[in-house]
Amino acid sequence: MSVEIVAVPDADAELLVPLLHDAEEDDERIRAALRDPACRAYAARLGGETLGAAVVRWDRREPSELLYIAVDPARRGTGVGRRLVAAVQAELPLHGRSLLVGTANCSLDNIAFYQRCGFRMHSVRRDFFAYIQPPLSEHGIPMLDMIVFSYASPTATG
Repeated sequence: MSVEIVAVPDADAELLVPLLHDAEEDDERIRAALRDPACRAYAARLGGETLGAAVVRWDRREPSELLYIAVDPARRGTGVGRRLVAAVQAELPLHGRSLLVGTANCSLDNIAFYQRCGFRMHSVRRDFFAYIQPPLSEHGIPMLDMIVFSYASPTATG
């Protein structure tokens, strides 16, 4: 059986919050995105089990944004995250030409992951995480800035 990527009906999106909490510590921010009519939730499923989830804000005026993506810790490194991103990228031509995603300057694994998925460096949002006090850190690097990546659809219709 293979992993299936499905759009999640709005009525079921709340079920993804515990998994998405790994991508955003503020569950209310996740819920606000899930209530936003411009946003769409996706799940990676194997049988009845949800292995990963993503939330995308689609915007025809450009760019759209991959707001949250998370994979069950036990399934990381198995291609689930890459499958989620690929499904979103495949849907991009229906919505526009470009997709942004951001991650913390200290999230070295995420930085590498997005580049392996075809994203290119776009910009830096300095002091984006200044509101988190005390500052978090990964790999001994304080979380301060957001690194923004962009992906351009090779087959956009919009």
